[in-house]
Amino acid sequence: MANTDTRVEDLLNSLVGCAFLVMLDESGISPEDLEDPNVSLPLAAESADSVGRFDSDHDLLAAALPALAREKAAQARAVIEHPATAWWFHDIDLRAQAWLSIHVTPGKFIYGTPPETMAWQQPQNPSSRWERYAQKPFGNQDTSTQYGPHLTSQLVAYDGLVGDYVCEFPLAWWSMRFLEDVRVFEIHGPSDWHNLCVRYPAKDSDGRLVPNWGAAAEDWDGVHLSIGGLLTAEQNRYESPAGWTMLDFWHAEQTYWLRALKTETERQSDFEEGMGAPLIQELRFPDIGGMGAPLIQRLRFPDIGG
Repeated sequence: MANTDTRVEDLLNSLVGCAFLVMLDESGISPEDLEDPNVSLPLAAESADSVGRFDSDHDLLAAALPALAREKAAQARAVIEHPATAWWFHDIDLRAQAWLSIHVTPGKFIYGTPPETMAWQQPQNPSSRWERYAQKPFGNQDTSTQYGPHLTSQLVAYDGLVGDYVCEFPLAWWSMRFLEDVRVFEIHGPSDWHNLCVRYPAKDSDGRLVPNWGAAAEDWDGVHLSIGGLLTAEQNRYESPAGWTMLDFWHAEQTYWLRALKTETERQSDFEEGMGAPLIQELRFPDIGGMGAPLIQRLRFPDIGG
């Protein structure tokens, strides 16, 4: 398990983590507030979205954010050390997984299609060109942890925050219970991702090591990225004598599954855009590079207690 010093450095070296720290400070959110998934999940989603690799201002943010985040190193330590964020680095909860009917094929939305987990495929060996580029196995074989009614990292990301996702509302989704033992590789930081890539190596066109998903499937049934892993590993270059890695494009806490699985599923009420949407918190992002007024992103939170 990574120690506190390592996790603080990982948070400061991840571009998503940098955005998270800067937005946390600008918005006046305390470490205590982060115990609530209704706070941590939207903040993580907006942080990932704000530094999207294909955004026109990505290079500007990549140059400016790390220095701003380093100024908040004490805050980074306070966040990592606080008991309120311990859940960020928990292993997958197999009793609370949720599946969304989103990408059955790239760019195609099929509403209401139930999960057919016994038809899930084992990735081919070697991985396809798309799988090496996207750093994930092909297909809609992924789940996210449910933290409350209509509250998963993926639902928050889809709810108008992450532009890379192609979806329509309402979203159909199912809770899932596993009926067999599964072996899950945990990603809680950049070294975990690096170890996965080194153990089951493939290479993307830019030279980075990425997973050979077909080879990984021989030993593992799924690969889980925790919230802590998202904030410390996404867009964080990690090097060793074996090569370099950098997790990219995952955007949310989630698990990609690598074979057919026996599960029991239950359809949940559809997720509508902005569901449970009183505006109770503003997230602020600093004005970087004279780009105009500070970006203010209003996030929707459940109406708790009326």
